[in-house]
Amino acid sequence: MPAAPNYTPIQQAWSAFAESVQVLLAPQPDDRPLDQFLAFRDRVMTLVRSEQFVTQLKRPTRTADAVLLEQADDALLAELQAFPRAVEVARTVEPASPEGKRWLAGLLGRAGTVAGSVKDLLENLPPLAKNGLTLFKELVDLFKRQHEK
Repeated sequence: MPAAPNYTPIQQAWSAFAESVQVLLAPQPDDRPLDQFLAFRDRVMTLVRSEQFVTQLKRPTRTADAVLLEQADDALLAELQAFPRAVEVARTVEPASPEGKRWLAGLLGRAGTVAGSVKDLLENLPPLAKNGLTLFKELVDLFKRQHEK
């Protein structure tokens, strides 16, 4: 999804994060039952990459703690921006090797952690964003289990 000119830095970083996670959610030849979740994967990824979803990823109106919230936002932005770089590094490892599978499992675990951070730090999200993040985390967990073997 191209970055919309009116996206906040966190929204732009989410878009890049979701795109980098999607490349990790490929069918697995040694887990054919996982194929049954590909339609779920496609729907969730379409949802969390949609403009309607991304525009809801923002903090509600600032309060008296604006400076502290700004620091938390900066940390969340750094966390989101780190993931696509981590995927780029991990893709240099042969994915078919046992080490490559462990890297993928680790990355998917980190993707779940990042999604949890977004959900927790951007409190009181609208239902679409809150539910989309829950589904995204569940999707990542389904694919992560395959790489842990």
